[in-house]
Amino acid sequence: MDSMQKDTLTQAVLILEFGVIVVLVWGVSLEYRANQYLQAWVNERAPLLGYLLNGYLAAMLGGVLVGSIILFLQNRPRRTKPESPKNV
Repeated sequence: MDSMQKDTLTQAVLILEFGVIVVLVWGVSLEYRANQYLQAWVNERAPLLGYLLNGYLAAMLGGVLVGSIILFLQNRPRRTKPESPKNV
């Protein structure tokens, strides 16, 4: 495996890990919006966290994930057909 393939694989793994983080943040956000006890606890102890858990952080991270996937797909190396030897 050459260096370019390793770089592409590393980028793909990083995007996959970030996708898992986005799903987890989204899940916590859904739980926050559905659980009044959690909302009261967060509003009492960390009001700014309540703003982020209200769905804004998950939406922002989702947008970053979509943009990262688009950039990854645009910049990945393309496979080229090997040129046939020219007759001299």
